[in-house]
Amino acid sequence: MKKLFGLLFALLLAGSALAQQKIYVSLGPGIGFGTASSYDFYQDGEKVYPVALGKAVGANLHAGFFLNDFIAIDLGVSYKIGLNTKIEPPVASGDMKSSGSTLTLKYKGSMLQLIPGVVVSPDLGGNLRPYARVGLIIAVMNSITTGIDSKSTWGNVTATMKYSGGVALGGSLALGADFALNDLLSIYAEIFYDALSYAPKKGEFKKYELNGVDQLGDMTVNDKKVEFVKDITDFVASDDNPDQQLKNSYPFNSLGLNIGVKIKL
Repeated sequence: MKKLFGLLFALLLAGSALAQQKIYVSLGPGIGFGTASSYDFYQDGEKVYPVALGKAVGANLHAGFFLNDFIAIDLGVSYKIGLNTKIEPPVASGDMKSSGSTLTLKYKGSMLQLIPGVVVSPDLGGNLRPYARVGLIIAVMNSITTGIDSKSTWGNVTATMKYSGGVALGGSLALGADFALNDLLSIYAEIFYDALSYAPKKGEFKKYELNGVDQLGDMTVNDKKVEFVKDITDFVASDDNPDQQLKNSYPFNSLGLNIGVKIKL
């Protein structure tokens, strides 16, 4: 009986060791640079101002299980915090232009990405192990924020507009390598490319001040809120309902670098 228990215990240890070789968790920061620009956020009739919404820093968490020696199923979670794209268009013409009026606009986009994918990672021996990861991006908690700072002879306006709602879909590709520090711990670095677009469902002023005085309480629902729809043919504006505008998709394409640590559980 003791020998039987000993054999079962040895088998459990062997199974545990095998599982430890197959399961991993990684965590680390990253930075992305927008590779596609939106051109319709602001146009002054003379010049188009591009806005790169894929510019962001983020935190990345991945967990995976190797099906064999070189193919793994991977599930990633990445939260992207948008970095501002700033534009300072000249005031159009006339008295406002000659009086030194200014306009500054800042745009940024953020989202939480769920990234199921497949990893191919051949074991070439040694401490360095390359890999490629291909995944589907399902982005939720999406938002685009517009900051407005306008100075003119009739007053100074400071405002923030937030666009949100909806789910974004896209794809992700990463090429990288692990460097093993020991049997359990590695560090990794990868170059990634994300390709996706996002169409918000609604927008709302979160801040609107004139000469430092809050104006939101005096604004109508139509002034403060907007809904993005596919057809506005039959829309009739009213103070008690949000404005309606045609839905539009904005690219969040990004090329960047992720680094971090990987633990074999």
